[in-house]
Amino acid sequence: MAQKLVKGRASLELRALGRTVLGWRHIRNWSLAELGELVGYSTATISEISRAVIRPSPSDVLRIGAACHAPEDEIELCIRVAQRANDPLMWDRINGDAWARLTWTPWDVMAEANELLIIASEVVPELFRISTYHEALCQAGAATTGLNLDQQQSVQARLDMDAKEAARPGNHGPLHVRLLVTEAVLTDNVGGARTMIEQLGHLEDLTERTSFEFGVVDSSAGPYFGMNQSFTVMRFRAPRFDDVVLTRTLHDGDVWLESAVERAPYERALLALNDVVRSRQDSSHWLSRASLALQ
Repeated sequence: MAQKLVKGRASLELRALGRTVLGWRHIRNWSLAELGELVGYSTATISEISRAVIRPSPSDVLRIGAACHAPEDEIELCIRVAQRANDPLMWDRINGDAWARLTWTPWDVMAEANELLIIASEVVPELFRISTYHEALCQAGAATTGLNLDQQQSVQARLDMDAKEAARPGNHGPLHVRLLVTEAVLTDNVGGARTMIEQLGHLEDLTERTSFEFGVVDSSAGPYFGMNQSFTVMRFRAPRFDDVVLTRTLHDGDVWLESAVERAPYERALLALNDVVRSRQDSSHWLSRASLALQ
């Protein structure tokens, strides 16, 4: 039977487990209620597993996987993850860590977040790119996958979400974004002048939204802690979800930092950036000037 969270916290891996296991129902086109009836659980219990309010036991994983006719290798992997969730440190000590893991995307985690603090020192973040800008990055080898416009629009739709929409079941609520970019990001000629004008125009449109805060780091401010780092801090309304930091590089891929010790340097970098970022109004004017300079 499903179990309580360890120390009341749901790790990224545990949240991925819930999404994967409950995602198997789509193989059979079942609703949560239909799946619950087949495996003998209430709709509320199935919903809580999917939202990582509780964690599935290995027997839950096996029962749901068998009912949905999920791939055997996925069932086996998820059983391991469910076993590991009891005591990850002890599990790794006994079994080692050289085994396949569940994966998740930034889009998966952003869908649950209520605040994003994005620091961009190299390129415009994927969440706010236009297609031609992203295609130019791919051609230059600075991006490797296509732009997921559906996921992008889904996250952006939560900016300025009204109270009625936020109250709907299963909704993670409104999203607030603070995007800080270096001047180099806005003046780099990615894809040529026309592409950059369109990209900067898109950012200008976003600055009109009250839940989107845009700031340009002042290049004349001199060195500062965390300089030349790009990262995203994601914060969550649900108390069972701890803040996480995402760093991303072309060669190393996504690196997720969950512990307070791992996150601490990035939290300090955010504080340091407050001293070197232009005001909201000055940043908006700087963005407009950068666009005009390309015309």
